[in-house]
Amino acid sequence: MKKLHIVGVVLAFALLAAACGSSDDTTTTGAAAAATTTTAAAEGETTTTASAEAGMKTGIGVDADTMTIRLGALHDLTGPVFSPLVVDINDAMQIYYDNLNANGGIDGWMIEYIPEDTLYDVDTHLEKYEKLRDNVLAITASTGSPTSVAALPALMEDNMTFIPLSWYSGWGIPEFDGGLALEQNTNYCIEAMNILEFVNGMGGTTIALATFPGDYGLDAAAGVKLAAEFYGIEIVYDGEGLVVPNGDNPEVIAGIAGSGADWVFLTTNPTTSAILLGGAFGAGFTGLWTGSVPGYDFRLLDSPAAPLFDQVYYQSAYNVPWGSDAPGQVEMAEILKAVEPGKRPSDAFIIGWNEAKTMHSVLATAIANGDLTREGVQVAVSQTTSVDFAGTAPNQNYSGTPDEYVTRETAIFDPDLATYLAAGGAAQTIAQDDATTGSLLVQDFFVSEAAANFEFSAPCYEL
Repeated sequence: MKKLHIVGVVLAFALLAAACGSSDDTTTTGAAAAATTTTAAAEGETTTTASAEAGMKTGIGVDADTMTIRLGALHDLTGPVFSPLVVDINDAMQIYYDNLNANGGIDGWMIEYIPEDTLYDVDTHLEKYEKLRDNVLAITASTGSPTSVAALPALMEDNMTFIPLSWYSGWGIPEFDGGLALEQNTNYCIEAMNILEFVNGMGGTTIALATFPGDYGLDAAAGVKLAAEFYGIEIVYDGEGLVVPNGDNPEVIAGIAGSGADWVFLTTNPTTSAILLGGAFGAGFTGLWTGSVPGYDFRLLDSPAAPLFDQVYYQSAYNVPWGSDAPGQVEMAEILKAVEPGKRPSDAFIIGWNEAKTMHSVLATAIANGDLTREGVQVAVSQTTSVDFAGTAPNQNYSGTPDEYVTRETAIFDPDLATYLAAGGAAQTIAQDDATTGSLLVQDFFVSEAAANFEFSAPCYEL
């Protein structure tokens, strides 16, 4: 078990305020290889063409003459909450589609990838969706729970398949999203159940809970509370929905510090995780910490809070980290190295890569079916029984009932500062054979008893 060294905590906390004041086959880079701009079919119009493939049914977002499929993305590229992670996701997605095009596309069909920056802001997200809705076949990424939920009425009106960069449990329920969301990995609720089994196995009997408001924080909190009851873990501080993103959060810090909990569970963003962790330990708290996947970023090991995360934090994960020997990670790394060897390694690359791979799989089925309309994409989704991520994450299924297809596996990693610094820390590049984000495997992909016994038929947190 990790042990806190008080000197390291005091030094890290002394510098924390400054660190957290702001949030911090080869192809060519740049625009996608098939960058020809064409005029979309009129809204709602479906056409059948023989100019590219005999009998292929096409509609909005597809140019049959040039065999081009346009895909949109709604990314937080410059906002204050999750942009460092999402920039890496976007880069991986761009390189995936460029590489796909350079190798013949999907049976000759090229992908034009059109990302838009939403700033993780609801109004901007909706504005950018308006730019895309009459020009793309599907949305290959949509950052955020509140933003994607706000866009859901328009997505449903357009019958627009989309991949949420959000792990809200509602995305696995067709009655909620109209069956349009291609959810990735497990959800916040089931992830929390797995984490609490890990906490229980580590001897934890009490826990402090602190989350953002909204569906992100409250969905995870629902899972924590279900699992706490299942494993007999007492919640000694309940800060569900009380955490202000990137705020000082003195009341939450005081609640955690005064709880005497063995463990703290966070559902926040990385900057806020550092603020809470540093503040609580500065107030004398000595427990261990963990939480939802988006609350940790390996770049925290570059900050003054690094000793804290090294000593007391356990990282939940939906995917393997950079440097894994999983076949899919090795393949992705080789392609990224050929294109952008100077980039630093990032665990977020695999998220963008797998989202693109998911859309690739669905589109391949739609092409085989001879139907590249939005309706045809939805049929292809229902026929997708396994997206193979080649060991980087549990395979994804979209066929059957929610209880049958929901993914339940997660893994646990230990952020290790010595490993990270030995490879060069922030100065690393993906060209290095030993490049790492410092995440060491503690428990490989597993399904907790609580998650295995959970009947998934509705969102854990109802909007």
